Amino acid sequence: MYSRKEEGDWEVTANGLYVATRGYLIRRGFCCSNKCRNCPYINWRNNPHWQPLPAECIKRARVSPKSTCAAQTLLAHHEQELQHCQPAEKARHQEMVAHYTRLLEQWGIK
Repeated sequence: MYSRKEEGDWEVTANGLYVATRGYLIRRGFCCSNKCRNCPYINWRNNPHWQPLPAECIKRARVSPKSTCAAQTLLAHHEQELQHCQPAEKARHQEMVAHYTRLLEQWGIK
């Protein structure tokens, strides 16, 4: 189970902005579709180093249509990339397909 209780809920950027931490967003239990910088549900910024939240942390809670649409779009993207990717990229796309499939199933969408 995910355990980062020692992590605070907010981090302050160099510009003085308060940003929700990944741990807080996981504990909150749902994606708000505000494209949070540390979102563990959806890779909004197409960051190659992004990691999905652990499967046991995915809950069916309030899910906006924007979040489900993003998850469906990214699932289709990674499924398509699997058809044309280099062998070194295959494991990453398979991991992302599994994540978005799990997320949509848990949200009752797929």
